[in-house]
Amino acid sequence: MTAELVFNGKALRNRSKRFEKAQTWLDVECVKRMTPFVPVGLPRFHHSGKLAASVKIAEPGVIVYEAPFARHDYYAEVDHSHGGNPRAQRLWFEVMKAEELEYLRKGVAEVISK
Repeated sequence: MTAELVFNGKALRNRSKRFEKAQTWLDVECVKRMTPFVPVGLPRFHHSGKLAASVKIAEPGVIVYEAPFARHDYYAEVDHSHGGNPRAQRLWFEVMKAEELEYLRKGVAEVISK
């Protein structure tokens, strides 16, 4: 007895499109939900306070803060609550994931199911 496995090309393309939509949704939501945790730059930096505005989605699944001090502020073990953002803290992506994981999971599942 032999069996033949046949892939439905249309179904595979449809699934791929749904995954792309889910990734786009996830990237945008991560950027929005990270913003409350992103520190406001110190006055000594050019474009102070523009760190949150320097974010871009470089490619699906890759979020980049382009401000020159972004890497330092992300990893620095300092009090980030100074300035105009009292919830600001280091590792803001990790903090956001811890708080918003269930919302993000449900949202991705909903986008994929459509």
